[in-house]
This record gives sequence, C-alpha cells and structure tokens, in this order.
Amino acid sequence: MSVPVLNSASTAKSSTPLRLVPARRHWRRRLPPGRGRVLDVSGVSVAFGAVKALDEVTLEVREGSFVGLIGPNGAGKTTFFNVVSGFVTPSSGRVRLGGHCVDGWTPARRGRAGLARTFQNIGLDKQATVADNLKVARQGGSIGDELRVTLGLRHGESSEYRAEVLIERLELADVLDEPVNRLPTGTAKLVELVAALCRRPRLLLLDEPASGVGAQERAKLGALLRDLHRDEGTTILMIEHDMALAMSTVEYVYVLDFGTLLAEGPPEVIRKDPRVIEAYLGKAASK
Repeated sequence: MSVPVLNSASTAKSSTPLRLVPARRHWRRRLPPGRGRVLDVSGVSVAFGAVKALDEVTLEVREGSFVGLIGPNGAGKTTFFNVVSGFVTPSSGRVRLGGHCVDGWTPARRGRAGLARTFQNIGLDKQATVADNLKVARQGGSIGDELRVTLGLRHGESSEYRAEVLIERLELADVLDEPVNRLPTGTAKLVELVAALCRRPRLLLLDEPASGVGAQERAKLGALLRDLHRDEGTTILMIEHDMALAMSTVEYVYVLDFGTLLAEGPPEVIRKDPRVIEAYLGKAASK
C-alpha cells in the first residue's frame, strides 16, 4: 500500500491556532509524579587514551521532566549522549533506559525502545530530501544506526499527521522538496527535530538544537519545546549553550566540567552557583 509523501499543500497554514495533539500513551505505563526514571546513569566513565572524557558521572531523568546538560566545550556532554545512545561503550558504569539495563544494546535497539536524538552534526540522510527523511521517520526502513537513533524508531502509532503539525508549526513546508545538504544549518536542525519527534519518543536527547538557528527560528524552537513538555509531557534531556533558551525551558540542570559532574539543581540555583559561574556561565549570567 502506498504511503502519501508530505507536501506543501498538506501543510498549508491554517487560521485556527495550532495545538499539539496529546500523545496516546498505550506503549508506556503511567507513573505517579516524582517516580519512574526514564534514564538512570550510574558511575559512567569514558577514556580516550590518556584523556578521561567522563569520570564517574551519575545522572537521572524522570518521566515527563525537561532536564538541561550544560558546561564548557570539552566538558564531556556529547560523549555522555554517545554513551546513552550506544555509540560509545563506557569503561565503567551502567546505563538504564526505562528500567532496563542497556549495556550491549546497539543504537538501533535503543531507538526501537523509544530513545530519539538529534546530533551536533545533523544525523539525517543529507543527500535525501526533507520529505524523504520524514517519510523514513514515520515508517522506518533500511537505515543506519545514527539515523535510526535520530528518529527514535519503534513500532507504534501512525505519525504522518504529527509530522505535518510540526512542519506547519516550524514553517518548513517550503523546504520539503529540498535535499538536506542544501539547507542552511539552522533549518536542517529544525528538520532533524521534527524527524526525532515524529514517533513520540519516550526520551528525547537534544544536542545543541539552537546551534546555527537564527533568532526568529530560535524563538519558535523554544516555544515548541515548552509546548511539547507542557502539553504532551515529553521527556527531554538537552545540551545547549544558549543560556537564555536553556534556562527558560528546562526544570533541572546538570553541569559537567572536565568530565565530572560539577553541580546540579533548578536553573535559578545553578545560575547563582559560584562554581558554575567561575567554570562556565561568567558573572553576567548570574545577574
């Protein structure tokens, strides 16, 4: 049976205010507030030769929370995402997703379990069009590990309408027929986000989603992320250097510095933490 490909006609602007449709949660058990670790990382260490990229890092993300992971360049943030996604094997420590130990799981298997991720260097098929990438996101198919974990692919509900809603929300209808490699970096980042959200991941890892995104698109991105969290209860762990965006969206923050966990707490506490100010934020950010 043929599956319709998204086109600009199906994503034309509507005069009706756009609202995200609440997720059908048949695939996950609802848990009382404050319970249910979607991600539980304990004592993870990673070394590249003599360089210790992560040193005994422990972190948890609970269902329905929006958590930030910040720190200076080289702090180990992307390495941490690579461990959670299955692209890097830690020398010690444990990673659990939804209560399951995922040691030895491939990135594809983690994607099927409901993990989705965006990448600093855009994990889409750059030769394919935006529409084709989103078609893969909706249906699955024969793709590589990086793309599969980007899309958070697993079996479940149809996601065509959801993709159309997100395309309209981010005003991407005009680029559906464009190859990803011809898009500005910021636009490609937004396409990657739509792809990751198509199948309602249980845990969404965002690696600097605002990098390369212009001020106007950044405002739309921030609003979308807040809506996803508020209206759908999407569980998000986000790396972001834009502190205005990060501090206005997340509920809780972990700070990495030289591979170690420097601090954790709500944004208002982290913003005033002397250790974080000295290592990363600078005095201006604390005001």
